[in-house]
Amino acid sequence: MTRLHFSLLNLLAIGFAAVVALGVALWLRYGLIDVTEIAQSCEAGEASLRCTVRMVFNQGFRTVFPGIVAVLIGLYTLVRPSVFLFGATIVAAVLCIVLFSAWPAGLAFTLAILSLARPARTARG
Repeated sequence: MTRLHFSLLNLLAIGFAAVVALGVALWLRYGLIDVTEIAQSCEAGEASLRCTVRMVFNQGFRTVFPGIVAVLIGLYTLVRPSVFLFGATIVAAVLCIVLFSAWPAGLAFTLAILSLARPARTARG
């Protein structure tokens, strides 16, 4: 029974993806969704791409659906551990923790950490 082994390249890729996801999520939340001037202009009827993106992310992430997606990825990672799925769970959880789905993101992080204790898939030949 082997555990997941992360090469340096894997760790760098997961770290880079998590930092990019965090940057995008912070920009979406504090640069677009929570800006009062943008909210007022969009609610006044401005029809722009900025208002459309704001509306989609504001409505989409105020539901629990993105968090449930992160949890499902985490569950699959727990059942079938792989480096790629571990990274996908971390990225999904980072996005959700900033964008209004904190409790499912915490559960996804927990499932990702638990997946490190599970035996990894082995190549069958």
